[in-house]
Amino acid sequence: MPNTINIAIVDDEKMQVELLKKYVENWADKRDIKTITEAFYNGESFEFSWSVDKRYDVLLLDIEMPGINGVELAKKIRKEDNLINIIFITAIPDYIGEGYDVEAINYLIKPIDENKLYECLDRALQKTPKEEKIILIEEQGGIHRIVQDDILYIESFGHNVEINTTDDKYFIRKNIGAIEKELDENSFVRCHRSYIVNLKHINKIGKDELKLDKGETIPVSRRQYANTNKAFIRYYSAPGTDLFAP
Repeated sequence: MPNTINIAIVDDEKMQVELLKKYVENWADKRDIKTITEAFYNGESFEFSWSVDKRYDVLLLDIEMPGINGVELAKKIRKEDNLINIIFITAIPDYIGEGYDVEAINYLIKPIDENKLYECLDRALQKTPKEEKIILIEEQGGIHRIVQDDILYIESFGHNVEINTTDDKYFIRKNIGAIEKELDENSFVRCHRSYIVNLKHINKIGKDELKLDKGETIPVSRRQYANTNKAFIRYYSAPGTDLFAP
């Protein structure tokens, strides 16, 4: 279970926001979960906050608001963030079909039933990755949240790196040594001066190259071969077992 659940409430009605915050607090107390809840009174203010920091796990989103409405906002978010759990809140059930396009957990019809909100939050909790490790990168003026498990490998090009994930590629201006420090040292290995590889996605290691589970071939330098091989074996060995102990 994640240490803290970050929840955003976006609704232009102050009384509705306060009610939802109270329900969320009650839910967290009953489940013995630590939450951080932030309130936004229009879609634009949340969009700005989310563009800077994609830490939110759950979004309680009103549909009918001045300016950008909840459906439009959800569609923009889904273009960059597949992890956030969206729960629509509306007084009119006409929008229910829109939820399929943005993979919303559910629709809650006002006035909100507290127990139904609990059910939605329980589902969101189950879908939230456990102790998820992420990195935040800036590309083309936007901030992207990348789950470390989804990274296949990172390749260096001078003072720039290309981050290859299961779904996309990101090219950012950062030294490979700097980004290596942001990664989980138990899940990644520097197999070459220009490459960092996710141990989870390695299929086979040879003397001068390794093969990933999607077929990519990555070079392994002679200097890094022993360390790469050792890290790979340790990653897949049983917990508490040290295959390299004397």
